[in-house]
Amino acid sequence: MSQPVIPDSLSRFVFEGASVRGARVTLAETTRTLLAPHDYPAPLARVLAELAGAAALLAATLKFDGSLTLQVVATGPVRLIVVECNPGLALRGTAQWDDARLREMSADATLRALAGDDDQARLAITLDPRRDGPLYQGIVSLQPASVASTIEHYLRTSEQIVSKLVLDAGDGTVAGLLVQRMPASGPEDDSTWQRVSAALGAATRESVASAAESDAGLSALFPADDVRVFKPAHPRFACTCSRPRVEGALRIAGRDEIEAALSHDGEVDVRCEFCGTHYTFTPGEARAVFDAPSGPSPTRH
Repeated sequence: MSQPVIPDSLSRFVFEGASVRGARVTLAETTRTLLAPHDYPAPLARVLAELAGAAALLAATLKFDGSLTLQVVATGPVRLIVVECNPGLALRGTAQWDDARLREMSADATLRALAGDDDQARLAITLDPRRDGPLYQGIVSLQPASVASTIEHYLRTSEQIVSKLVLDAGDGTVAGLLVQRMPASGPEDDSTWQRVSAALGAATRESVASAAESDAGLSALFPADDVRVFKPAHPRFACTCSRPRVEGALRIAGRDEIEAALSHDGEVDVRCEFCGTHYTFTPGEARAVFDAPSGPSPTRH
């Protein structure tokens, strides 16, 4: 195997001689930057980091050329979570929550608990093609409780790929491992899959982190298998917000809403919920957006 991977790294791997594949990810700078714009309560910060790791792993393993969005919609202490990953593994995310309710919860509260144990809570996984083409969206319930088990449920039911996912997040970082049995596998792969999935199911936090960060750790987690690791890619935080996109959002809001903001504040100030950047418009600049040609859509990224 090659040298250990560096932080904020994602690499795919295969089990030689079997139709079983995997991917691993470590995010530190990416997730800390993603979390920085808001004072997220501890359980939400952990779940956001887990979703960022899951998004990167899904982007690396799904055969799709485009952007991927994970969106949780619920009515509990957390009302909305959005994590986006573009084809270059640039990630961003944000959330909406009830601060008083959420700060009463334990730091290890599950995704389902954050959603309020609401049977109507859902995770939507949207694939937006890089080139022209229809959006694809899969929706799953949060009945499995955790981020990892919810993603496993999605892959099994929507992609017909039996998978095992582990995510360990804390202190603004996340380490994750995803192994999958390919649809073309046969009985000859049974023993490999059972051995690999059992090892991952029994893995400790330390062994998950070690396997995600180094080839030696990956070999130690799967000692009976010959694992071939591919060249790593490097996820990062990046936001797609821009002044033209904000101008497009102002046009959608409409003249009446903009005039109300000008009357109240004397200017229009828009803060990006993903990165915290402020876009300020004087009265003349705000009114001018309705006379300018339409810019990029603020809804597709």
